[in-house]
This record gives sequence, C-alpha cells and structure tokens, in this order.
Amino acid sequence: MFVLSGRCFVLPPQFPWLLVAVLLKADGHMRLTIGIFFRHMDVTFVNYHTSMKLNFGVILFLTALSTCSSSTQIIKPSGMLSVQAELETDEVLSAGDAADDPAIWVSPNDPNQSLIFATDKRAGLFSFDLEGRVVQRIIAGRLNNVDLRPFVEGPFSALVAASNRSTDSVSLFLVDQAGQATWIKANEIATGLDDPYGLCMHDDGNNLQVFVNDSDGRYQQWLLDVSLSASLEDVSIGATLVREWIVADKPEGCAVDDATKTLYLGIESSGVYSMSADLSAPVVLDIVLPVDGDRVVADVEGMDVYRMDQQAFLIVSSQGNHSFAVVDLESPHRYLGSFTVDPDVERRIDGAEETDGIAVVSGWLTSQFSEGLLVVQDGYNTEPTERQNFKYVSWKNVAETLHIN
Repeated sequence: MFVLSGRCFVLPPQFPWLLVAVLLKADGHMRLTIGIFFRHMDVTFVNYHTSMKLNFGVILFLTALSTCSSSTQIIKPSGMLSVQAELETDEVLSAGDAADDPAIWVSPNDPNQSLIFATDKRAGLFSFDLEGRVVQRIIAGRLNNVDLRPFVEGPFSALVAASNRSTDSVSLFLVDQAGQATWIKANEIATGLDDPYGLCMHDDGNNLQVFVNDSDGRYQQWLLDVSLSASLEDVSIGATLVREWIVADKPEGCAVDDATKTLYLGIESSGVYSMSADLSAPVVLDIVLPVDGDRVVADVEGMDVYRMDQQAFLIVSSQGNHSFAVVDLESPHRYLGSFTVDPDVERRIDGAEETDGIAVVSGWLTSQFSEGLLVVQDGYNTEPTERQNFKYVSWKNVAETLHIN
C-alpha cells in the first residue's frame, strides 16, 4: 500500500481545523481518507472505506500533513522584539471572526476593579475583569469599534460609544460607579453611514465628541450634549454633526490624544495620519507612520495613545506581520520600534496574531499592571483552540523591551 497523493485544504484562521485528503492504493483498490486536523494536536478521521483501519489512516494522514505545515504556520518578523501576555480573557460569544475592539474602564473607586469593555461584532458589548473573566454581556447588535471617556463627577462614571453595523448608528452606554453598563437605546446616533466602522472618542475639556468612519472612506465628527441624572429615564444625550470629510482609501481604527487635541487615524493600505481634533479646524492630514512593508505592514488596524507624565506614545496594530509599532508623540512622531506578543508555552497563553483593535491605559491597576495595561485582540486564540479573545499585556514589559522608560 502507498499514498498516491495528499492535499491540504487550509481554512481561514477563525476556523480551528484543517482538512487533509489522502488518496491511496492498497490491495488494488483506491481509497480516500479525509482527516480533520485541529490546529493543536487533536486529530479526527472520516474514512470513506469501511475496511480502512484508523491507525492506518493516522499514518497516512501524518504523511500528508507535511503539505499543510508551511501554509498554516504564522510567520512573524525574525529578530523582532517580543513580549508575552500576562492574562487572556474568556472567549467571545460568537464563532468566527467576532472579537474586535477593546476599551479600558478604570474604576474611580478601586483600580483593581477596573474592566475591559470589548466588542463581539456579531453580538454586542462584553465586559471582562482584570482576570479576564466575563462580567457582563449586552446583546446590542453588530458592534465594531468601541471607546469610552470618564466623567469627572456625577452618578455615572463613564460613557461608552460603539459603532453599530446593525443599525448604522453609534450606540451609547452609560457605566455606573461599579462598572455596570446600560445601553441608552433612546439616544442612538443615526449616522446615515452605510457601514459604520472605526470609532474613537475625544474629551475637549468641555464636551465629549465621537469620531466615526465608514468603510467607504467617509469620516464624521459628532459633538455630544450630555445631560445626566441619577435616573436613567431622565438622561439625555444629544448629538450634532460638526465635521465631515473623506479619506482616499478604507479607514480603520482611530484614537485621540486629548492632551494635544490630536486625532490619529489609520488608513488600512497607506498608514497612520494625524490631524487636529478641533471641530473648527480645517481637515489637513499629516503622515505619522506609513505602510512601508517593514515597520508597518498592511493592514493598519487598531491604535491607542499611552500618556504618562511627560511621555506619550501611539501604539498601532500592524496586522500584516502580527506586530505592534510604537511612536513617540513628543518627539514628534519618532518611530521607537515594534514588538510581537508571543506565546507563553508554560502557562498555555498563546500570542496575538492578526490583531484588530487595541487599547492601552497608563498608571497602576494591579501588581501585574503597575505601569499600565495594553489589551490586544487575538485573531487566532489557540492553546487550546477556542473562539477569539483578548490578551492582557503589561505596559511595563513593553517599555522595558523597547527601552523607552
């Protein structure tokens, strides 16, 4: 008996298996074995000949598996600096490409009780505690990007905004002092966009603002008029469209440095740009970090601003090579280096690949995150293979790795 041919059919990374078909000849008969190879060691066989023994199928399957190895391996840049995640969250509710974007809520009462709000773009808004456990699920539709800004005082601690592709709107959520979020359905912002996509928020010192884009290149800036009350029924949040513009290609994530009133926005194929977040300023885009196939490899995805004392950094997901670029915003715009989030084999926490959204916050949260926390979406989530999730990375480890303390 011998193998005539073997073929590997590689499904997209959100599917946890590979299909391998093996055609063999034994005792003058043609037989077909189809193997289902789960990316992390579990093997199941479907035999299309009743006389074929499973152990024989295993041998043939392992022979054919060599055709899969090169096509399924994740290639990260050689020689690039790397860190490991301290923790990871529970998997999201939906299968496939579902987890998308996080935002970090710092508890005003106890940093240990801080939460990560994150989107499942087939279900809604989740929150996770600092151990990665699900705290709350709000089924709110196809939420994509999410951001939040805290309130200085009042009955609520923060406002969360998320782009909602089910209703072509921006959905708003109020967070109480304990971190419980409530969807304010009556105050959806009807954008008129066909496919609301990237989103970020801005606090200009007087008002909260929301930036949202469409996958066709349109960008909008909304000024919010927030009137809070201890009773949710008396809460009122109005929104006025104050600026619109169009970028040349498909936009992605964005982030605002409130301290300098600067909007950073990503265009998937060309790079990261900056412009004034001032609602009365002209729209002038300046390149910050181009897609060059080295420092940043398309697509440009999520980004966020880390600010601590006199230090300010922009962190950008370079999805094409599974890495994260860091830019010094005080230099201005000096590229400091890139890093990957690699697996911790001993603790069975995998790395992060094909990352969409990210979020970062400075300051002490816990002993593990004494100088801040970076949260990154993981497009693969293996060890074991599960639905997508988010990884927690110590900012202290990032800073020490890149020597930017």
